[in-house]
Amino acid sequence: GAIAYDPDVPRRPLTVYADPQSPRSEAFRQLRTNLQFIDIDNPRKVILVTSAMPSEGKTTTLINLALAISTTGSKVLVVEADLRRPRLSDLLGVERMIGLTSVLSGRIDVAQAIQAWGRSTVDILASGPLPPNPSELLASRHMKMLLERLRISYDVILIDTPPLLPVTDSAALAPSTDGAVMICRFNQTTAAQVESARAALDALSAPLLGT
Repeated sequence: GAIAYDPDVPRRPLTVYADPQSPRSEAFRQLRTNLQFIDIDNPRKVILVTSAMPSEGKTTTLINLALAISTTGSKVLVVEADLRRPRLSDLLGVERMIGLTSVLSGRIDVAQAIQAWGRSTVDILASGPLPPNPSELLASRHMKMLLERLRISYDVILIDTPPLLPVTDSAALAPSTDGAVMICRFNQTTAAQVESARAALDALSAPLLGT
């Protein structure tokens, strides 16, 4: 998929919600359609969204994709698994201090941690308190079991993760998902960075669904 640059994104990041008739919103809907047709016989329900480096538009792309998917009537869960610099909960205006890490540490059941967002069919599982060991948490058996449980309740689960090259968090989580979408920023991401990020996924047999 290709999403056009828009200088208003920092001020109005939720394009699909704020301006559903815009060309940019249509591009997110096209991305949604492309994902749906990747493998019709084996639908990809749990999708990791990442990038090679920071500041490539990963979180903004993820939430607009979630909104585009939800307009088809699908029940979507967005998981804020960037446990270092979470931004998704701030973008959506939801409470961040109860969420994924609260569930993984056993302090709360996931049903109590999930938050509904607006009038859409999008639910949010925020990051929760930031832990000292994000990679270990995301690679844990508890995380794998949590995703298996959530698969039953949702049509699509989109997971926001840190960039692949600076830290290992995304790579640790990737094997528990059905594949990854990698966000690349035109004129910023280099070919070498994309190749290195792809190699990190390949090393874990985590399919790259697209860029």
